[in-house]
Amino acid sequence: MDRPIGVFDSGIGGLNVLHECAALLKNESFIYLADYAAMPFGEKGEDEVRRIAVNNAERLVEMNCKAIVVACNTATAIGLEDIRRLYPSVISLGLEPAIKPCAVEHDGGYAVALVTPATAKSKRFNELMNLYGDNIVAVRCSGLAKSIEENIFNLENIRADVYDILSDYRGASAVVLGCSHYSYISNMIKDYYGGRVNIYDGARALALNLKRRLDWENLISAADERTIRFYSTKKIRS
Repeated sequence: MDRPIGVFDSGIGGLNVLHECAALLKNESFIYLADYAAMPFGEKGEDEVRRIAVNNAERLVEMNCKAIVVACNTATAIGLEDIRRLYPSVISLGLEPAIKPCAVEHDGGYAVALVTPATAKSKRFNELMNLYGDNIVAVRCSGLAKSIEENIFNLENIRADVYDILSDYRGASAVVLGCSHYSYISNMIKDYYGGRVNIYDGARALALNLKRRLDWENLISAADERTIRFYSTKKIRS
């Protein structure tokens, strides 16, 4: 049987990444690991995020995954290099804010990058901003990922909070989603700007990169059937 691809995040945020990967790689089996016990990653210190990322990668390696997809911008920025160092035989890729695509494609005005506090402080994110962020403003969104998680079935509860975050940036013409959870409020963001902003999300690019790496390593599955399994590090209330 073909080995699965492992995807992890702190909760439901990474499901958007899983969707993009599964839609592109239709013969691949997947394991999705939601680390609710450590949710949210983006409010924690660097050492703790690194430990969490490595622990989740270890779980997926023990499940015989041939590739690990870090479906979290914070865990990618802080922990991906450690995962690659510890598990060199496993393909390891991660989600990053689409700073470069925004800078290349965005024409005129300025953009905002919505990120968690931990991502904002990370070396990797600041490298991206130094290279491509001349017309991009980084906005730290403390608590937003957790609010999305807690209100996922009624996001209207947080519309006022989202609008308050954006209120200082009414003139923006593009928004970079720097946390996987923020994909759930992309339509709300478009509403705030009257539909005139471009939204940049790195999930599709990550899926394409995963396909390229699997092709390169000759690890593309030819299975007729596949499975998508879901695990959590903490019991979820129904």
